[in-house]
Amino acid sequence: MRVLYYYSLDAFSRIIRLIMTEKMLDFKIQYELPWKPTEQFSSSIVYKMLPTLVDGNATCVSGVSAIMEYLEDAYQTPRVFGYTVAQRAETRQIAYWFISDFYTNVYEPITREKILNRFYSKTSVSPNPSIIRKALYNIPQFIDRVVYLLERRSWLAGREFSIADITVASFVSILDYLGVLKWNNYSELLLTWYVRIKSRKSFQPLLSDIMSSIPPSRSYAKLDY
Repeated sequence: MRVLYYYSLDAFSRIIRLIMTEKMLDFKIQYELPWKPTEQFSSSIVYKMLPTLVDGNATCVSGVSAIMEYLEDAYQTPRVFGYTVAQRAETRQIAYWFISDFYTNVYEPITREKILNRFYSKTSVSPNPSIIRKALYNIPQFIDRVVYLLERRSWLAGREFSIADITVASFVSILDYLGVLKWNNYSELLLTWYVRIKSRKSFQPLLSDIMSSIPPSRSYAKLDY
């Protein structure tokens, strides 16, 4: 049985879960907390990164990029990176743009201030509003590009749902969970695209994947806004 070591409020973990579900793979989720890993995770996983996939007894792959590539190579139907060289290049460009730039400039500072600091710290730590404001200020430059693509395509990378959509939606879903996205500030096209993804069978389990200590925003599980 495949095992996915997974943290609920982690976009990288969500990317892998969505890929595996889209590829209709059977797997078990082992829930982990980055600040309090289980003994099983600590003792058996070499690289100590979330997400980590143990594919049967033979292969263990850690880190979102490595797992994404592994799954596409190992399980080729359906493809989520695309079927041509050009398609695969485009889906990678968009996915890794969010994994690198969006993560650094938006996602990491927000989740660090709103989630991680409160659990890693031994004392009570309030979110730093200036750090959050700076991260929120950076969102439009990414959203504008996403909307630009959606104005010209059915999905982010072309006519097919792909790793580009999975990646961007995974990041958006965490920010939506935290209630930091003001949907009325963004294009209706962006919201329509996100609702389409939230309506997919692969995405539905994420809407009930919550942490009791950090409740989701009111809009998180809705399929209309």
